[in-house]
Order: sequence, then structure tokens, then C-alpha cells
Amino acid sequence: KQWYQRRVRGSWDSATNVSRNEVQHAFDCCGYDQNTTDSLNPVDGCSELPCCLDLYLTSEEQCFLHEVNNTAVGCEPCKAKIEEQFSYAIQVSGTVGLFFSFTELIGIILAIQYRNTKDPSRALNFPGHGGFAK
Repeated sequence: KQWYQRRVRGSWDSATNVSRNEVQHAFDCCGYDQNTTDSLNPVDGCSELPCCLDLYLTSEEQCFLHEVNNTAVGCEPCKAKIEEQFSYAIQVSGTVGLFFSFTELIGIILAIQYRNTKDPSRALNFPGHGGFAK
């Protein structure tokens, strides 16, 4: 699990602000982890998200998930949502890979089984196969 967490975080760090905004709008979240990653790469565009507009929050920092009167207010971080989608994509691609691997394996088994089988419809039509009399 840690290797894909590193991949997701590395992708977030190297992404442009435009790409980050697209992810934030797609998942309705703000920032990566709202912690160290977001302090190194400042978040942009959170105040335009539905999760922030619904609360009438105006600054980027106010949109981060925080507690007011023991109630969570603001947008969730994107980390969990991105990792969930990444995990799902890996599972789907693994399933597709296994399907085609088994299909190839069946093809190989059938090719080995029938490699020396002669075609009965062609046996009598060609010289040397009992076809033409000399």
C-alpha cells in the first residue's frame, strides 16, 4: 500500500495547478492532505469548490477541513479519494491482465495439443499424401 501512496503523492507534487484544480473539482475536495504537502505546494482554487461555496467560505485556508463547535466544516482532503481511485484502477487493470493471460494460456495449450493433427480434407488432394496415383 505504501508504494502507491508514494506514487500518488509524487504525482500530486509534480502536477500543475490546473491539474490539481481539475482533481479537486472532480472529487469535490481541497488540497492533498491539508498538512505538510499543501504547505510546500500551496493550494489554489478551493474557494470555488461546491464544498466550500455551500458554507460561504472565501479564503483557501477556510476551506480546509476544520472543527467548529465539535462539527467538521470545510472540504475534505483529496488524498483518500485519489488513493481509492488509484487502488480501483490497479484492480481493474490486474483483472484485465489476468483475463488475457488465461486466454493466451488456453491458446498455447490448444496449439500444442493440435500441432501434429493433419487436415483430413486436404490429405487426399495433394501428391505425397495418398492423393494422386503414379
